Amino acid sequence: MADMEVNLSFPADSVLDALENRLEKYDTERPPGPTKEVLTEEELAIKIARLDELESSLLPSIQNLVGPLVTSLGLRPDSNPNFESTCNILSTLDEAWWQTVLSIESAAFGVIPDSTKDHHLKRCKDFTCSQLINIISNLKRHLFPLLKCAILFMKSLKVSSDDLERISYRNQQSNLRYHAANASAMMRETMKSLHRSDFQIIQDKWQEQEASLDRLLLALTRLTGPTLVRRRNGASALSVHVVELAKLSLPLIKLARTFSKQVSRTTTSKLLFTLDTNLNSKTLSRLHKHPESIETCFSKLISVLYTASIHNVLADGRAVLRNWVQNISQTFESTLLLLVLHLIPLPSLETDRDSAGNNFKAWFAAWHEAWHRAVNNFLDTLQRFERQNQQPLAPPRS
Repeated sequence: MADMEVNLSFPADSVLDALENRLEKYDTERPPGPTKEVLTEEELAIKIARLDELESSLLPSIQNLVGPLVTSLGLRPDSNPNFESTCNILSTLDEAWWQTVLSIESAAFGVIPDSTKDHHLKRCKDFTCSQLINIISNLKRHLFPLLKCAILFMKSLKVSSDDLERISYRNQQSNLRYHAANASAMMRETMKSLHRSDFQIIQDKWQEQEASLDRLLLALTRLTGPTLVRRRNGASALSVHVVELAKLSLPLIKLARTFSKQVSRTTTSKLLFTLDTNLNSKTLSRLHKHPESIETCFSKLISVLYTASIHNVLADGRAVLRNWVQNISQTFESTLLLLVLHLIPLPSLETDRDSAGNNFKAWFAAWHEAWHRAVNNFLDTLQRFERQNQQPLAPPRS
């Protein structure tokens, strides 16, 4: 733009101030309102209509305004700023935002409070609607910075158009492009998420756990180096024990990764299955929360081992380690039970539905056996060290 003749027609201060003031309302959260024990067919139809409106018009309208906004600000090659158009687009975006919020709230609020009795509501289950509410926060997190940055961009140029030649102007351009790209990518992902089934939402959570477990595995691997432990702790009996426990924790995390990978890739692995669509929100929520619970317990387990390797003190952290391993095991047991009860095997080119079901049972059985063997090895080693060290110790401080 430095080589172009730019004729800027700035909007009035009152216009920019009004746009900026409206953005402050983005942090306003309305209460969910009363719930209903039963939804009538008409109420259910209204909620479904709101979901259809989100998918067919509201979200696409926001997506389609990001490009013109960038153009109106003169951020594309061979384009000049047209701030009058920018203000109109910002106003339209703001209106589309609030219409989207109202539609999401209309669809998501007022659902049946008993999450054990909403299996028949399909797209209007409490579990599904809670995912909708997340769309509002995601939209706000990505759209608000773009609108705010556009308004500040116009305000700064209005003070002095000489900024066109300054580094600050280039930085503002870069920020606007960054926020526009983020908002556009978020909109694409949001529209795609509306097509995702409850099971696909759950799979996303298990897939996220894979990356988290990879990081934990790396941290745990650092504890298994006996040279490092000897240098820190003089190869005490406790340091040797911590290394042994760390090594026995490795197969636990690796098996957890294997399980997560199998659950999250049911359309690309050799074992194909989906989940019963008639599950209630309580069951779906349990499957959705289990990965985070497992990851949290593993994180705390590794933290105790790491602290013990540094300070040469394990104390009654041994009891805590046992509890966390048992908690992880119980969570996997619960997950396995729910999947076995509610999974629907899918036939492939090599197998029919019955064979696919048998293959899954065999895979789960083999994984279950390997998991219990790894857990028992860890707990037996922990118990052996406890017998060797009879001195009672205080529990670790949280």
